Amino acid sequence: MIYTKTLSSSLSERYEGFLLARPTTLLYQSWKYQCLLLDLLGCRQQGLVAVDADDNILAALPLMAMDGPLGTVLNSLPFYGSNGALIGEDVNAKSELISAYCKLLESSNIAASTLIENPLAPGGAADINYDFVDSRIGQLTPLPFGSDQEEVLMSSFHSKTRNMIRKSLKLGVELNIDNDAFPFLVSTHQENMREIGGTPKSETFFDSIPKYFSSDTDYNLFVAYLGGEAVAALLVFYYNQTVEYFTPVVKKEYRDTQSLSGLIFSAMSDAASKGYKWWNWGGTWLSQSGVYRFKSRWGTQDLPYKYFTSVHNPTVLKSDQQTLLRDYPSFFTVPFSALIS
Repeated sequence: MIYTKTLSSSLSERYEGFLLARPTTLLYQSWKYQCLLLDLLGCRQQGLVAVDADDNILAALPLMAMDGPLGTVLNSLPFYGSNGALIGEDVNAKSELISAYCKLLESSNIAASTLIENPLAPGGAADINYDFVDSRIGQLTPLPFGSDQEEVLMSSFHSKTRNMIRKSLKLGVELNIDNDAFPFLVSTHQENMREIGGTPKSETFFDSIPKYFSSDTDYNLFVAYLGGEAVAALLVFYYNQTVEYFTPVVKKEYRDTQSLSGLIFSAMSDAASKGYKWWNWGGTWLSQSGVYRFKSRWGTQDLPYKYFTSVHNPTVLKSDQQTLLRDYPSFFTVPFSALIS
């Protein structure tokens, strides 16, 4: 028999073991990351798992719920497009999860729900009824193993990227791991995001990282110094076989030094030496041609994936973008292009 349960702390060790047995699982699906999001966003755990009679997990659907004026919004998963969706190979177990998920959507208070595919293991979400599809391009660099890893990496990059890395080294940029440099990371991140009109991650998010994750094991903060001054930083997370390019920052007056390019190469080389297989640059919008080009020059492979959204309260589509962002912070409600207000 197969049973469905809501993911909880009592199943967390089995859940983590289930994830780590599959080479394509990502940080965002992990128990630690979900605990951080629950604390940060004030949302509810709604994750579903299919288990056998001995509580062995056969399939999983990480899922979180945010209550608001229009009803409950479900995401797999929320917060800057975190990848979730169905995990597992057991067809019967996945079928049970889909049934449990569809039953959940029948609740009268559900406003909308979005499942975000994992670019390393797409599929699963398309088997569920949906109203809208949004596409992203997952860009990942395969990390080499064996000898001469730095040389192999460099040879996979575009010539312009190789030149940027060499420029930073020629200028004498010093590259170190400094997991106490979060104040610099946060302040520079806020400056960088204000400059482009983006929404920065909160200080609370960065403050929560050491609470849920272990430095050196789960994450590292790479910092570039020039003349003794911190000029750039890069936060990366490690999970299973993948490294997440999570938060890159650079002081605007030092962009020309290419210190961030030097940091990225240093972090990539370090990850390759530790045996990680993928460097995940994250999802890119189809319209972000400049961002796509920058990432593609680092030897990336394109792994497209999708957002599958179902709408259960039509009032959502009559709302405006600002209202949805205010009422469901960090949750994906619907593609804003679908709004009819």
